[in-house]
Amino acid sequence: MYDRSKTIGASDAVHIQAGNWAELYDRKTHPGSTDYGLAAEIGKRLEGFNLELFERETGIQTTVDPDWQEDPFWWRQQINKSRFIDYEWCKFLPDGLVDSQKDDEFFDRIIPVEAKCINMMWNPINLLAKYMPQLQHAMRVMGAPYCYFSVLYLNTRFEVTKIPYDPPYDDALFEKEKLFYWFLEQATRPPEYKGKRRGWE
Repeated sequence: MYDRSKTIGASDAVHIQAGNWAELYDRKTHPGSTDYGLAAEIGKRLEGFNLELFERETGIQTTVDPDWQEDPFWWRQQINKSRFIDYEWCKFLPDGLVDSQKDDEFFDRIIPVEAKCINMMWNPINLLAKYMPQLQHAMRVMGAPYCYFSVLYLNTRFEVTKIPYDPPYDDALFEKEKLFYWFLEQATRPPEYKGKRRGWE
């Protein structure tokens, strides 16, 4: 398993966007504090079943590779035809990946599938708003024009949504991720970030 304490992953993006900077810093810098609770454990254990439902619903075959646990994807930003910037701290560990379809305008691209298992009380709009940072982070790292959001509402229903990449949203998110990563590098616990409008408090 790779060392999450020195990287920013897609699930971290949710906490960074929500402003839970100090809490996330504590989890990354204190051994044994990476437990995200029972809900996260249930979701993890049901990922395989979620992807089975995704394949049944869409007819699209998913790929899952155990090697990703040791060596996740990281972001290489292309500046021009010959210049790249490597952000090896910006990681993505997929739940699953699929190939874009032959009739897709983005044919020959690798598309992330993010699998979630949540309770039936969640409103789909609020759920998407919560996890949008995770989805955009995943698409950034993979260079994907869209991703699939595969959601199992326990005991009630299953839904798959195709989410497009949103560059302005993700650009703003990445600036926050870079700042949080600076705190990690400096071994400095950040204050809680309250969001774009209210700023630091």
